[in-house]
Amino acid sequence: MATTTPVASTGWLVRLSGPPLADIELSPRDGGLTLGRHDSCQIKLPADAEKVSRFHARLTYDEHGWQITDLGSTWGTFVNGYRIQPQQPVPLSEGDLIRVTPWTLSFSRSHRPGRGLVSVDDSENVQTLVRQVADRQGGKLQDEMLGLLLEAAAGIHAAESESALAEIVLEEACRGSGLPNAAWLRPVDADGRVEVVASRSTSDQPQRAALYSRTLIQVASQGVVAELGGTDTIASTSESIVLNRITSAICIPLMLGQTIAGYLYLDARGDLYGRSGRYHGPRPNAAAFCLALGRIASLALSNLKRKEIEQRHARIQAELHAGAEAQRWILPKREGNFGSIAYIGESRPGMHMGGDFFDVIPLGEDRLAVTLGDVTGKGVSASVLMTTTQGFLHAALQQHGDPHRAVVDLCRFVHPRRPESRFVTLWVGVFDAKARTLRYVDAGHGHAMMARADGSIEPLSAGGGLPIGILDEPDYEDQTIELPEGARALIVSDGIIEQMSPVPPGGIPSPEMQFGFEMTGEVLRRTPADQDAIAALFNAVIAHAGSEQLADDATAVLVKW
Repeated sequence: MATTTPVASTGWLVRLSGPPLADIELSPRDGGLTLGRHDSCQIKLPADAEKVSRFHARLTYDEHGWQITDLGSTWGTFVNGYRIQPQQPVPLSEGDLIRVTPWTLSFSRSHRPGRGLVSVDDSENVQTLVRQVADRQGGKLQDEMLGLLLEAAAGIHAAESESALAEIVLEEACRGSGLPNAAWLRPVDADGRVEVVASRSTSDQPQRAALYSRTLIQVASQGVVAELGGTDTIASTSESIVLNRITSAICIPLMLGQTIAGYLYLDARGDLYGRSGRYHGPRPNAAAFCLALGRIASLALSNLKRKEIEQRHARIQAELHAGAEAQRWILPKREGNFGSIAYIGESRPGMHMGGDFFDVIPLGEDRLAVTLGDVTGKGVSASVLMTTTQGFLHAALQQHGDPHRAVVDLCRFVHPRRPESRFVTLWVGVFDAKARTLRYVDAGHGHAMMARADGSIEPLSAGGGLPIGILDEPDYEDQTIELPEGARALIVSDGIIEQMSPVPPGGIPSPEMQFGFEMTGEVLRRTPADQDAIAALFNAVIAHAGSEQLADDATAVLVKW
């Protein structure tokens, strides 16, 4: 089970099928919850699960809700029967089915173990009366039923929601099977509980109409069609069936790939001939008809679910693209000159909206303030904190040009306002080319260096201050150093330092696979002063990652004087 944090739970994963597995509580945390076989995973699955990767998938939470991302697993992660693309987050909605072989899990925003409808516990008395309908019976449909199926197919594939699809299927199922009562049921957990998506009934007693044979559902949960019939035998063996006057019943599993997404349940109750003498029991080949109808419905449901996932993904992608574009507006130009000081800076978000920022603030002739910050986490909340931090710093430094004062004031501002579990690592420096000095403050950042003309690399870190937001009254040290002739300063975010090389199949990520501080310094040392060291750095990081898409936000600023 996932470990919990003091934050209130906002999601659950409930086992529908597969080996025994406790319900998994999802609590938001920085970096998300990793699911897999490795001991470091927050959601650890059994080590002997052969089709589960060590680091299989990650669940993350932001303002849009929960998302799931496949981490390049061998056997894949499926949402509603659709294999999701690696490293592409997919939003989750209530009732989504997540398959990590051999488990199928249902996602729920709230844990509702008692939401199942009442079922008839007839397992001991009726088990022998329930028969599985062989697939070959699907080929024995009469011409009339084939015509009904063709008519049904047009309406089924025109449905634009699961509830609309359910209503159409129930109507056509009753018409084609001759059974008057029908329900579209959705599985809730591995104990066989289900909930009603839609229903049709001729019963004048609603409480009885909401009762269904548990045996049929259990048989159908094996992926086969179950049928109950023969009133004389039932009457002698099952009191519960007699009390509810169920005389005939059919249950068809609705499949999304290898996952059961629901059941089509039909039955007849009472005297099959009624007072009028008109027969209202099952038609010949009713089970075969319902089997064929269920397959059409399953295909339509699969298309609906895939379309729904694509729409969710597209909506979030559009919002993130818009947010990323807005972020680019507030960043300074990629390069600029301020008297005898020049800079080159670039920020690349890991996905769309980033939590990194850099800024340059001219403070008069030959003085330039440079800032680089990295907000923990990703998504909208990280980007909002990033924008707020950048704006506050810009105004403070423009007003008084004191990096120590600016950082302390920023802490007092951010601490009571920051989102839960969010903080900012920050480097702030004021370059004075006239006085030949650099005065800087390092607030838990640590990724800054200076390359001297002789090729040596010197770290630029001072005091080991805490990140912004942890304390409201922090104590920071500022440091002033001389600016050597021909030297350059480079400040980067941890997206550069911590970028991993590709993990070999079956391998485990390790710190030795990171791009690292030393390699960053080596790129700076090898790049001549008259060339674009930032472009060279990003090219090296991309080559190390083996992909243009980096794992995290990556930002770098180079200052020359």
